[in-house]
Amino acid sequence: MRSSVAFSVTILLAGCRLAPGTAVPAPEAAPADAFAVVAEADRLAARDLWPGFDLRAVPVAIHDGERTLLFRHPSPPDGFEPVPGKEGVWTYPGRHPAVTANTRVELGGVATATLMAAPDTVPLSRRAGILVHEAFHVFQGERHPGWIANEAELFTYPVDDPDLLSLRRMETEALRRALLADDAERAACWGRAVVGIRGERFARMPEGAAGYEVGTEWVEGLASYVEGRALARSDSAYLSAAAPAPEAIRQGAYATGAALARLLDRLSPGWRASLERDDSTPLYRLLAGALGGSAGDSGACGFASGERDGIRTAAGADVDALRARRAGQRRDFFEQPGWTVVFAAQGTPLFPQGFDPLNVQVVRPGEVLHARWLKLGNGAGAVEVLGQAAVTEAAGAHPLFNGVRTLTITGLASEPASTVADGVVTLKADGISAELRGATVERSGQTVTVRLPPAS
Repeated sequence: MRSSVAFSVTILLAGCRLAPGTAVPAPEAAPADAFAVVAEADRLAARDLWPGFDLRAVPVAIHDGERTLLFRHPSPPDGFEPVPGKEGVWTYPGRHPAVTANTRVELGGVATATLMAAPDTVPLSRRAGILVHEAFHVFQGERHPGWIANEAELFTYPVDDPDLLSLRRMETEALRRALLADDAERAACWGRAVVGIRGERFARMPEGAAGYEVGTEWVEGLASYVEGRALARSDSAYLSAAAPAPEAIRQGAYATGAALARLLDRLSPGWRASLERDDSTPLYRLLAGALGGSAGDSGACGFASGERDGIRTAAGADVDALRARRAGQRRDFFEQPGWTVVFAAQGTPLFPQGFDPLNVQVVRPGEVLHARWLKLGNGAGAVEVLGQAAVTEAAGAHPLFNGVRTLTITGLASEPASTVADGVVTLKADGISAELRGATVERSGQTVTVRLPPAS
């Protein structure tokens, strides 16, 4: 689809950046503090990760659970104070509002890599690898602004088409076999299968959905690849033999993008420099160029008819299971005991100002379940939900990007606290904060409804 979105939105790329199937290292003896994480990431970045990328020049903000530490930032925002004895390091009490996940943000007008506090069992090497990943996003944003994925497409991607899922699974398996091949000839053979299947699949898909995959492979796939180079991951770490889940589009592109890059390392060693010179070529087209000749999924490296039939049967069953699972998620959400808060836009819809695309599900037409973080707003103010599940109901044709008519949060243990001052309603609850001018608050049983003012 072509998005008609005319506003900007902060997309939160949250969570650990390991590709599916990556083995988790054994826990280290002690938790990694922010200083140790930065030092280890800087050490890893001394390796040849990507032409022109220098992690040691990237500002970093880390929330360690008690404070936010800021490293090598040229102009720390208000609230940050120098750390005695640590040149180029500043501290902020608690979590700075801009630091909400492992991601890239604008902090004080400067692109900054951010990390959130992690459990003690997360080893230093893994935390440092995540920081390499996020710092590479800062580099990408400055050097390659055209490497983007339109997040509006994620909500309308045809995840419930079993034929497309079958092709995606065959393509992913062909890529895995190419990456694990014992010799270059076999790798090239399966590489041609990858290119052929992808061509067939993209020809059946909406242009926007195909573009979403390409963009995500550039952004997240290459960041995962750079992270893998820093940690010296083996080729077997990038793609699992397990079939990709129907809805795991973004997660799948992390893995396929990194795997395509690793395969290019083997078949076209100069590809990174070529992409730096001309960054408009999708990774799979770079692979096609490296292979030369015709590409297809038939012949010595094709899938036999019996294998194809098995993949198709499994894809159909998994799509059916996805539909049932989404219906169950919606039912479980709305049937939770406890307090419920509903924000109802009576006039101008609420528009997304930030959300976590790794934790969203379209549970039925026009309804999106946000499992981790969401921020919505309009001229009346803003609502932010962090660490609580929420469901949005669309105000227009797109499930999210034409605006939201209602936002619902269920399962709260206690009644939300609300106040009114100077015509502004402030509502606070566990994981919820809102300030809305001209709104009204109603209570019925254990449901609190905040009605936004009609359009003037």
